[in-house]
Amino acid sequence: MKRHFRAVAFCVAFLGCAVPAYAATCAPAKLVHIVTVNVTPGVPAGYPSQPLNMYRIGSDKMRTEEAPDLPNRIHGVVVTAEPDTWMANLYDHTGKHIIDSGPTFFAKAPIVYGLPGFPQKFMDLEFGCEADFIAANALTPSRSEQIGTSRYDVYRSDGGTGVVEILERPGTSTPAFVRYYHDGKLLLAIRYDLYATGLPDDPSLFLPPPGVQYEEIKPR
Repeated sequence: MKRHFRAVAFCVAFLGCAVPAYAATCAPAKLVHIVTVNVTPGVPAGYPSQPLNMYRIGSDKMRTEEAPDLPNRIHGVVVTAEPDTWMANLYDHTGKHIIDSGPTFFAKAPIVYGLPGFPQKFMDLEFGCEADFIAANALTPSRSEQIGTSRYDVYRSDGGTGVVEILERPGTSTPAFVRYYHDGKLLLAIRYDLYATGLPDDPSLFLPPPGVQYEEIKPR
C-alpha cells in the first residue's frame, strides 16, 4: 500500500497512539454510524475531501471505510475487533493483519490526535463520544454561530495553544462540526453528514473484509 489510509489516523495500540492513563474509555452501548467530510480550508478536491464512513460499538470495535482513491489505487477499509485489526485495500485485495499486544484493548478514534499543540485531554474527544467529552468537561455553549441556513451552539474547550470547538444544533446533543485551532489558526474542520446512534447491532461489520490476502504484521 502506497500510503496510510486516513482511517489509520484512528488509534489502536500497535499504531503507537499514546493513550494517557487517565484517558476516558469511549464505549457506545449501541451501534453508531458516522459519516464525516474534511472541510478544512485548503483541503484539495477529490479523495481528501470525500466522505469517511465509521461504525463503532463498545470499547473494542470500530470500522472505517474510505472513499476510493483511484489515482493511488487504494480503497481503504480498516476493521478493529480487539485484539485484531485488519487493514484492507479493496482496490488490489491486499491487506495487513495486526494483533494488539495489550495490555489494554481499546479501539480509539480521537478527532485531533497528532495535530500540532493538541493537549492530552483532547484524546478524550472521540468520534462517537463527542457528547461524553462535552459532559466530562462541563462545557456550555460559548456563543451561537450561523452557518448557511442553520444556527449552531458552539462548545469550546481550551488547552494551552490548542482549542477545540464542537458545534451542535440546539437541543440535539448531536455534533454537526468539529474544529481545531492551534495558536489561533484553523488546522482542522470536520463536518458531520450523518450521526446515527442506537442502531441494531451488526456483527458482520467487524469481521475482516473478505477476498483480501492479509500479511501478518508484528505489533510494536
